[in-house]
Amino acid sequence: MSDELKKLKSQVEDLQELVKKQNLLISKTGQSVLELQVAKQRADVEDLDSKFVAAKSGKSHIDTTDLATNDDLVQLVGELQGQLDSIEERSIRRLVNSTKTEKKEYLAPLPNADGEIPTVSDGFFPRSLEDFETLSNVNLFKLAKFYELLPPSLKEQEKFEDFLEGKVENFHINDATDEEIEAELKNYSEDQLTDIFNDVARYLGVRTRKGTDIW
Repeated sequence: MSDELKKLKSQVEDLQELVKKQNLLISKTGQSVLELQVAKQRADVEDLDSKFVAAKSGKSHIDTTDLATNDDLVQLVGELQGQLDSIEERSIRRLVNSTKTEKKEYLAPLPNADGEIPTVSDGFFPRSLEDFETLSNVNLFKLAKFYELLPPSLKEQEKFEDFLEGKVENFHINDATDEEIEAELKNYSEDQLTDIFNDVARYLGVRTRKGTDIW
């Protein structure tokens, strides 16, 4: 076995151990959230018992609007499980991407915070390691926006506020045109674009780096 292959094997094993620890930590966090919700429900029920006794004597009125129901707990567990599944999926795909060393090897696309997975047909996700290394600034910007690695622009904030107020039906952070992105890119220096490239590389699990910030 060559030294390079041994090094890759060691890195994969380290990443697998890191993913295992990360998933365990996430699971414990989810369990703690659920336990807190159950504890709150138990306290609410005990409080309801005392209010029910008082209500029978005509001393108070029972308000059940703030009580957590079984349906609430089922929904909480479902949402938590969905988040855990998405995080695990990202971890697996990062692990796959970290092993890519050949230019023509395909990259695994990661889901974003909303669980959306980009495809090559979207036009901005790189198909191979070589495509990523030669990514245009416009597509790099789109990729960073898709994964929320950049703060929203003033225009995006305004669109989001319009969406919340019901002035527009749909809002997506990647709705900006290439011309709008090119105009926004003028506000970024080469060093900043290098930092964005490295941030995206780390998010995807790709080992390629630019500049001197190589970790």
